[in-house]
Parts: sequence; structure tokens; C-alpha cells
Amino acid sequence: MERMKAVVLQAPGDLAVREIAMPEMGRYQALVRMVAAGVCSATDRKLFRAEPPFAPDYPSVLGHEAVGCVIELGEGVGKFAIGDRVLRPCAVYPGMRHDGVGSSWGGFAEYGLVTDHEAWLLENPSNPAVVPGYAKMQQKVPEWLDDESATLLITWKETYSVLRDAGDLAGKAVSILGDGAVGLSFAYWARFLGASSIEVVGKRDFRLERALRLGADSVVRITREGTYSGGRDFDVVVDTIGNDESVARSLPRLRDYGQILVYGIGSTFETRFDRSLGPVRWSYVQANPNEAAVHDEVLGVLKSHPGNPADWVTETISIDGILAGFKHLEEPASLKALIRFS
Repeated sequence: MERMKAVVLQAPGDLAVREIAMPEMGRYQALVRMVAAGVCSATDRKLFRAEPPFAPDYPSVLGHEAVGCVIELGEGVGKFAIGDRVLRPCAVYPGMRHDGVGSSWGGFAEYGLVTDHEAWLLENPSNPAVVPGYAKMQQKVPEWLDDESATLLITWKETYSVLRDAGDLAGKAVSILGDGAVGLSFAYWARFLGASSIEVVGKRDFRLERALRLGADSVVRITREGTYSGGRDFDVVVDTIGNDESVARSLPRLRDYGQILVYGIGSTFETRFDRSLGPVRWSYVQANPNEAAVHDEVLGVLKSHPGNPADWVTETISIDGILAGFKHLEEPASLKALIRFS
């Protein structure tokens, strides 16, 4: 059986490039050669550190922001063709195991699979549960979009879908908690969706300067104590961190009928803050990104208003340099690392 390189999470804090068996393609699947993958500074790092609420299935293949090129087709595949670039191919699907390894989304490998879930459902309408739900997000990338932007497309679609589903932002004041790649993406889309003012709250000067370039009108650098002041200035507060303390500090700044929109995943799914800190009437919404539903819509926007991947990607590495990529994310002048597969 042919083998390939994959980034395997072996234990908390123990990451290694190992050789594992190539994925086995099914009737409704396509084999994909990986082209590039983004290292997520939130999910991938939390999995690496085994931070709650994540519980990796050790050993497991890491990575979910991958893009690759279809090189072989199963007999039942209809929507993919040889040469298509596709999002989120994975060596091992979530919840499954292959060659002794599980899946922490499985995208950091030299080869992966995508599934034509529509073809499966057409031929097996009475048995939809067999198709991995993840397959719905394995969508085609148009020729005009470069590989770097394709890896960012996952973050861009998630953040766009959250803001779009939250209601009309036109004329509203928005505060974004967090200055990572996700926070900057929220600022980018809030500007596009017509917010009247956009603030980004964070800790790193480099990232806050980048936020101003990408759509923010103002930035706030949090002190070591994590405090910042201001009146009830905002209609929407977006929490990209999953930190109840940050939400609690923002409640006194929320206007009546304002909205706390939580995207970040914290250590627990329980909320632990004093709701009376907010105005008389306000709402708390746990965001549910729907990247697959906005795929064509976001591509349409990017066609006429292309994002510059250099604004998000601050380091490019090979698969063998994955540990250097994680180390880079700890540096002050960092946002996102990109794996380039040979």
C-alpha cells in the first residue's frame, strides 16, 4: 500500500510528521493531491494543546483549512472532475479511523478525499446517514481564485455567514473582540455589509494595525488587566475568542436592543457572566456558521472585491516545517501560517 506524509497529533503538545497509508477511495469519492492548507491559530492550536472543549482522538491527523486538486475519481462521482480544486479534502474523515490514526479534521496530509454527497443521496435516498456531514463543505474552487485565497475561503465564508445571518448591519456600530485572522475577517465583512463604525479589540500591535487596513475604524489594545472603557456605543459585539470575561467587559458598552454574537469556542459551552451588566434589552446569540450555504455568494463578492491573502498569511512553510509554523503563531507579528505541499 502506498504511503504519504501527514501531520499527526500524537498526544497533547506532541505533533509529528509521520508516514501513513494513502486514503482508500470509495465509489462516491475522489482522490485529491493537497496543494495548500492554512494553520488555524484557534482550532488547530487548541487541538495541539488539548484545550477544552476539544478532545482529540489520538493519534489523529490535524488540519481543516486545506485545498487540493482532484487526481482520481470513484465510479459514482458526478460533481467533481479531474483537475478540479476542492476545499476541505481530508486524509481521514471526522469520527473515522484509517491506518491506526483518527481525525482532527484530517487536512494536513499529502493526499485526501472528497465525497460527492449529492451522488450518494441520489442513489441511496433511504440511507443518508452514511455520508459524512463534512462532505457538504467539500466544494469546488473556481480557476480564478489563487491557492492562498482558497485556504482562506473557509474562514471568509464562516465569518460572512455569521454576520449575514445576524441581520442587517447597515448603519450599525460593531465591536469585534479578538485580533486574529477570524477577527480581521469579521472586520473585513462588517465593512462590506455596511456597518457605520467598526472597532477591533486585541493585544498585538501588529494585528491591530492590520485591522485598520482591513476595515476597522478604530482599535483598542487591551492592557494586561484586560480592561477598557467607553459608553454604550455598540449595536453588535462579536466575540471571536470564546471568552466570557471579554463578553462581560463589553456588556456595559452595548446599546439597548444590542446583540452579543459569539463565534469563538471557549473551554465550556456554559455562559458565566452577570447579564445585568448589559442594557435593559439585549440578546445573546451563539453563532452557527454555515459556510456551505454562502459558498457561491462569497465567491461572487470576491470576484469583484478580491481579498489579499498577504493581509492574513504571515508565514509559508512545508509540511515538514509544521512545528516552525506553530512557533510562528506565538510571535507578535503573526496571523496565519500556510502549508505549501510539494
